[in-house]
Amino acid sequence: MDKSIVETLFEQATDQVTGLLKALGLIGFLGGLPGVLFLLFVLVAISIAVYDVFQRHHTIRRNFPLIGIFRYALETVGPELRQYIFTDDRGDRPIPRYLRSWIYASSKKQLSTVPFGTRKDLDKPGTILIRHSAFPVLDESKHCDRIVIGERTKNPYKANLFNISAMSFGSLGRNAVLALSKGAKEAGCFMNTGEGGLSDYHLEGGADICWQLGTAKFGARKANGDFDAELFKTKAAHPHVKLIELKLSQGAKPGGGGVLPAPKVTPEIARARGVEPWKAIYSPSRHKEWESVREMLEWIEKLRPLCEKPLGIKFCVGQPDFVEELCAEMAKTGLLLDFITVDGAEGGTGAAPLGMTDYLGYPAQDAIMLVDNALRRHGLREKVRVIASGKFFTGAQLAIAIALGADMANSARGFMLSIGCIHALRCNSNHCPAGVTTHSPWLQRGLIPEVKAPRAAGYHYAVMEEFNKILHACGYTDSRQLKRSDLMKVVSFNKIVSMDELVPQEPMKKAG
Repeated sequence: MDKSIVETLFEQATDQVTGLLKALGLIGFLGGLPGVLFLLFVLVAISIAVYDVFQRHHTIRRNFPLIGIFRYALETVGPELRQYIFTDDRGDRPIPRYLRSWIYASSKKQLSTVPFGTRKDLDKPGTILIRHSAFPVLDESKHCDRIVIGERTKNPYKANLFNISAMSFGSLGRNAVLALSKGAKEAGCFMNTGEGGLSDYHLEGGADICWQLGTAKFGARKANGDFDAELFKTKAAHPHVKLIELKLSQGAKPGGGGVLPAPKVTPEIARARGVEPWKAIYSPSRHKEWESVREMLEWIEKLRPLCEKPLGIKFCVGQPDFVEELCAEMAKTGLLLDFITVDGAEGGTGAAPLGMTDYLGYPAQDAIMLVDNALRRHGLREKVRVIASGKFFTGAQLAIAIALGADMANSARGFMLSIGCIHALRCNSNHCPAGVTTHSPWLQRGLIPEVKAPRAAGYHYAVMEEFNKILHACGYTDSRQLKRSDLMKVVSFNKIVSMDELVPQEPMKKAG
């Protein structure tokens, strides 16, 4: 077998170094090349030790020269050691290893069943379980996996029950976006663009698109940052754009804006977002176009003739009064949203402040029930669709979201894992080893869209297959038959209560 280029270059370099050492007479003095390399190692170690003694920034290295450096090395690789060696299958966060393994296997259409019984702690307070029927469905071909959004619009959309949640071109690299777009096309679900604009890679894959407009109006803004109605109209007319979502907040950092550092604002990203390249860009903490719920609904209503497609909003619930006021204003004015995406506080993003991630917002399950009940009280539930977002990875979790009050659910990290994310927790560094959340040409080259797209589709298929099995086990053939009383929650040891008892589901009030 011919030698590789790397091997050839290594041999040439070794010969040149050996020749130089021979010319200096060091080879014979030190007993050959190994002796020379040992001497170099010792000199490097002494240099590091001397540097450690006199440097002023690291206490451990100053007090324990050379040896102290290993403490920092172990700290650096700590997440990897915990992920692969020390943490059990269900103890890892934010996504346990057993879920990651299931997604990997499902996306590749490998064996994903579980042997020898559950490893889930069924007695743990907070655990939600599903009530199955004594008479499950015999004909498993009977099920509904589409829900119409925007029935009152000129272009209503039949949405899949499980879709790709918001991830922007900017947070993800181009190969990841293209792989997900191709995968969504194959799976028959929609893909949310995130707030980074409608990029060529979102469209190239041919997927149905939910175009998200964030507080900075990326992709539909003028040079000064104001909303550009004509540009919005042009992009909204694209046949792949099926839904338009205005993001008020997200679960990972509710109430906060965002920053994309200048080095990440490449010409491609700048073009998608409508900004200047190589200049840091900032997302405001909220939309400046309105100051109240009424003004927001009136502003969104002005977009309808520009797009003629379903319009909705996304938010992480912080104040229940806002949800109540939103529903009351819609009922009073007739200015209805076509959908509401409810993001849970457990949502993720590439980079977020620790305090916002850990302490702000309602968890998804509680938020879904709160929004569902508010819509029911005001007679709007049959007109406004609810999309759940926030750590829904499996068919069982999709069933729980729908039973709580959602119509469908979106997942971001689940699909990231399906195309190769290894949970390295390097999303905020631009050094994602799997090439998903990076713009490094070298790291991105490892992610081949043509290979990864079928895996995204395979994962979607596995989720829907599991969902329909659970649906049929409950005795239903339509996702809309699932209800809160089909769920039960462990509240303490040996005490399980129906979810409908804990948070009663409001009766469906007819619109006036």
